[in-house]
Amino acid sequence: MSPASAETAVTPPPGLTPTEWRAAMGAFPSGVTVVTVWNGDAALGATVSSFCSVALEPPLLLVCLDRNNVVRDPIVEGGVFGVNILAEGDQSLARQFGSQPDTGRFANHPFYAQEGEAPQLIEASVFIHCKVETTHPAGDHLIVVGRGVRIVHAKACTPLLYHKGSFPLLRSAL
Repeated sequence: MSPASAETAVTPPPGLTPTEWRAAMGAFPSGVTVVTVWNGDAALGATVSSFCSVALEPPLLLVCLDRNNVVRDPIVEGGVFGVNILAEGDQSLARQFGSQPDTGRFANHPFYAQEGEAPQLIEASVFIHCKVETTHPAGDHLIVVGRGVRIVHAKACTPLLYHKGSFPLLRSAL
């Protein structure tokens, strides 16, 4: 069999569009967190669903932050951040921390902070205080690997899921 000529060569498909990629990734349910940090005296937070455990020893996790995410630069500059894991029923909290403007995200959502730690949302089911271990640029995002320093288990609950652009109940999502 002879090699294909230029006239019969298969043309590679065009690249994936952001819309196609978002639709494909939306088919996979993920948990929802609010990542918090201090920017001077101001508490900042943003809803993040790109979060996962990386290692047990040492205890490492990662969050992926868009280049325009309000918490990105303060995390890199300050070296600490918090991951507040949300529970089913915390949809309004997730929406508030995912919306603009950046000011007012903590309105009606009390938090606690120990000296040198990121803000801990009182409503979160689990809070993980982290120190930045390393960062990795990845396209239009930054992967931040954090070392877990302290964990607070506030309540046992069903996690809040994000799936296909909404917050379904766990039993209906899977």
